[in-house]
Amino acid sequence: METPRCRPAGAALLALGLAVLAAPAAAQEDTGFEVNIVLSAKAAATLAARHEAMVIMVDYYGWPKKGSQKHADEMGQIGFGPSRDIPIPGIAGRYAVPAVRLDPQHLGWLEGPVQVNVNIASARKSSDDNLLDCDIIDGPLAEARQAPKTLACKLIGEATGTPAKP
Repeated sequence: METPRCRPAGAALLALGLAVLAAPAAAQEDTGFEVNIVLSAKAAATLAARHEAMVIMVDYYGWPKKGSQKHADEMGQIGFGPSRDIPIPGIAGRYAVPAVRLDPQHLGWLEGPVQVNVNIASARKSSDDNLLDCDIIDGPLAEARQAPKTLACKLIGEATGTPAKP
């Protein structure tokens, strides 16, 4: 005789098991965050006058655990692919860094959390040279995800001054 309760309970357990198995994959894609870029008055004016854009350059990496050093690059880091370049307008503001999928095999080689390095540069539309000197982010991805980090930018060679409002 068949008990009607067995099937729903079994289906619920199967669904729970699948959700648990899927959780690490979802966590791997939990890499998006926001940055708040402020520009000095001179930098804002120069970018506007030149119709220049900016680029957010993002690298994900981590430090290898014992036995995984053979997978590290020349800097001793486990990398997650090439730098991601995100084009943005040449104006101050809050910008999203979209989530990316990190290689699960590389995640297994890490000792500690995933790190993120973020740099801002001019898009080099009006000049072959970068025009901007900006703060960077270099630390745990979890910290970058907590709240938008502010990166102040000025022109290369410009004395430190009061940034323009976003």
